[in-house]
Amino acid sequence: MGLMVVLGGGLYYSQTTTAAALMLNGQEIGYVASPDEGKQLVDSILVSQGDSSGLVAKTHDQIEFQDTRIRKGTLQENSVTEAKLNNLISTYFEGVQFSIEDAPIAILPSEDDFQKVLQAYQEIYAKPSENNTITSVEFKELISSQPVEVQQAEFSSPEMVLETLRKGHEARTEYVVQPNDSWWLIARKNDMLTKEVLAGNPGMDEDKTLQVGEKINLVKVTPYLTVVSKGIYTGTETIPFDVESKTDYSLPSGSSVVRQEGSDGSKKVTYSYVQENGKNIEKEVLEEKIIQQPVTQVIAKGPTYASANVALSRGSGKVSGLGWPLRGGLNSYYGYRWGSFHTGLDIGGDTGQPFVAAAGGTVSSVGWSGGYGNMILIDHGNGVATRYAHASKVSVSNGQQISKGESIGLVGSTGRSTGPHLHFEVIINGDTVNPLNYLP
Repeated sequence: MGLMVVLGGGLYYSQTTTAAALMLNGQEIGYVASPDEGKQLVDSILVSQGDSSGLVAKTHDQIEFQDTRIRKGTLQENSVTEAKLNNLISTYFEGVQFSIEDAPIAILPSEDDFQKVLQAYQEIYAKPSENNTITSVEFKELISSQPVEVQQAEFSSPEMVLETLRKGHEARTEYVVQPNDSWWLIARKNDMLTKEVLAGNPGMDEDKTLQVGEKINLVKVTPYLTVVSKGIYTGTETIPFDVESKTDYSLPSGSSVVRQEGSDGSKKVTYSYVQENGKNIEKEVLEEKIIQQPVTQVIAKGPTYASANVALSRGSGKVSGLGWPLRGGLNSYYGYRWGSFHTGLDIGGDTGQPFVAAAGGTVSSVGWSGGYGNMILIDHGNGVATRYAHASKVSVSNGQQISKGESIGLVGSTGRSTGPHLHFEVIINGDTVNPLNYLP
């Protein structure tokens, strides 16, 4: 009897093997050779799911191993393979949700990636250099990050998120053309520039006639984030030369001769600033040092006779309180430039951008005027007048009283012009003078 037990026990052990039952959320799904092998199998699945991104998946599933002894054939028939377990296990990834003003923007793999995106975006607009000392950088909006559990497809790479921030938020609406509408009028109605309206309608240009009832796209782009930077900048700036005009009655009317060539000077300027996304919103000059004095250009001009149909006031010519009619870069200064005399300033702008009166006064002349294109001439009294040329649209009429800062027209490229800008003149007792001497 004892021999039979021994023989029977030996036969059992020869036909069976140790194993571990894999329990998934309390349910047996098969066997693995050992708990260690089962754990390696689970780890392999979690690693492989995040393999392309370098992340490792995690699971909330309850996975347990129960030691047992089963027939060898049963282990082979009911073994848990990686493919089988991969189809049954539920996985997730830990990520970081990036929000601006509590609005989710993207999900990043880690907090480090979140910080890298913010740093890279700041560096677009706040770049320290030898001439630019940045004292502080912060975001205007409320920014937050919080841990989330997501699937791999929900992740955005840091590069993708940075590009999204660079492009800004795009809001698209449909506009139905109304009677008398034009591209510039539609832009003005919607607080946009003409070029911005055209950009939302590929294939369109300003020459395209709009039909009443036609539908066009209005695409407005606003930044997700505003970088507020403060600092101190030191650099060299040009001092445009002044132009001194003298009437020479020996010269024919309308002619001029340069008696002394002018040349620009330069100065070293240090100023503090506050910028939003790289644009100055506050600027204070701390120090100026002249490096080279400009040389005044002296011009002898033949006598000017007032036009019969435009009578301007005469007086002391004292000018005070003129304001810039348009904020933009200066494309061309007053004086002899490139072989010809330029009677004003060319201020860069976009077609359809409003410009304003530099001072209060009365409109003396408005309408088409040869090379000036659409032109406005305002008499401010005391012998002072200002001219605004190349407008795409004028919004004043002859004899109208105008206040300083009042919108009087829209930037254009009418008349003799190579591109959209505002030609601005200051005229004293019939002669043009350098506007920079009278502007703040």
